[in-house]
Amino acid sequence: MPLRRRRSHYQQLNEFERGRVVGLREGGFSFRDIAERLGRNVSTAHDCWQQWSREGTASRRPGSGRPRGTTKREDRHVRRMVVAHRTASAAEIRVAVTPQ
Repeated sequence: MPLRRRRSHYQQLNEFERGRVVGLREGGFSFRDIAERLGRNVSTAHDCWQQWSREGTASRRPGSGRPRGTTKREDRHVRRMVVAHRTASAAEIRVAVTPQ
């Protein structure tokens, strides 16, 4: 096994796949069958089911990183401003984007 693992092997389940795990498990499928259908590891399907049975939700938990400084809508507005006004400085864009 290589010393460094590639991150491409560690993809998160999206919301649809999490819902499929729960639905298939409630439909009577084994974890092995579910993992084979989704193309994932058996332990991934089992962990998702465990979270569902413990918490009643299959959604991802929020990350432990730094909280966002801007919303997605503000980010989109900044990108639009940069494209429209290529010569604008960062200070000018900040004034235009921040709500008064």
